[in-house]
Amino acid sequence: MIASHPESSHVEPVETSQAERVRLLDNVNVLLEKRREAARAERARYFRPDASSPERYERSLATYREDLIALLGWPLNEPTPPISAEVTEIANDEMGRIQRVHVGTVAGLKAYGILFLPPGPGKHPLVIAQHGGHGSPELAAGFWPEAPSNYNGMITRLRERGAAVFAPQLIVWDRGQDPKFDQHHMDRKFRHLGGSRAAFDLCQLRDLFAWLVTHPEIDADRIGMTGLSYGGFYSLVFAALEPRIRVAVSSCFVNDRHRYDWEDWVWTGSAKRFLDGEIARMICPRPLFLEAGARDELFDAEGFGPVAGEVSAAYRALGRESAFESRLHPGGHEYDPDGRAGEFLLKWL
Repeated sequence: MIASHPESSHVEPVETSQAERVRLLDNVNVLLEKRREAARAERARYFRPDASSPERYERSLATYREDLIALLGWPLNEPTPPISAEVTEIANDEMGRIQRVHVGTVAGLKAYGILFLPPGPGKHPLVIAQHGGHGSPELAAGFWPEAPSNYNGMITRLRERGAAVFAPQLIVWDRGQDPKFDQHHMDRKFRHLGGSRAAFDLCQLRDLFAWLVTHPEIDADRIGMTGLSYGGFYSLVFAALEPRIRVAVSSCFVNDRHRYDWEDWVWTGSAKRFLDGEIARMICPRPLFLEAGARDELFDAEGFGPVAGEVSAAYRALGRESAFESRLHPGGHEYDPDGRAGEFLLKWL
């Protein structure tokens, strides 16, 4: 039997405790804002690559790459496994050959993607074309013509111009697709173990890239990367970490990371070290194209301009203005509606 306890003889209105909660919440928000301002100053003191020349700038990024890997955590801090790949021919179409590829990655798992090669043999320039949320290589490639898509021929346009394209599958579909899972819940599982889901996906890209640069029909000195939304995130971060990426395009991702602080885009202490502007400046002085949609229904374009301005200043300081371009295209949350980003990629490849 559960013992009963008398209620307190003291009675007061509910609003009394509500006022205390309002005070506490207001004070914590003020505290966080102060800490955010302090983090901005700390980040500016921390991220200071050597801008005396493009060569010295590039060399000075090595320590920042190590720090970003440490921030992202396990399993990106594990060594690259020996290269192994299984390649299956899918089809030939009017633009060339199509292959499914499985490459060994962390803990014996297999990273998956689709490789599009031009019709004839040779050393071809390659673009890694990264799908976004609720996406897949097949959707980005137009394999499902009846399915709604905001990629605007991202892969097909490159293939029509004679480039090889590799489209990886990352863990960025959510509960709306099969198999059902919650990517943010998975991210929390990785965090419990000292890492992040982004680190796992970047491991997949790292190990796929290690195979791609050995491919006999790919020119390892002419590899670029592009992507939409989550693909824009991965294009930005992977190009920052991998200096052999010659040119990068990030579409509909770069923004104010305090406003769009999605779980898998924020890591412990990241505001003190790396937000979008710092990561983009780790691609400098290599060519970089950033875009946002003026009518983007997910990310307000207002947050894009200040970050793009930071990055532009870094290129200008090194005399590399021509290697950087940013723009607001007139569309929504969609990739390169007029082909300008694709032109930039192929120009620098």
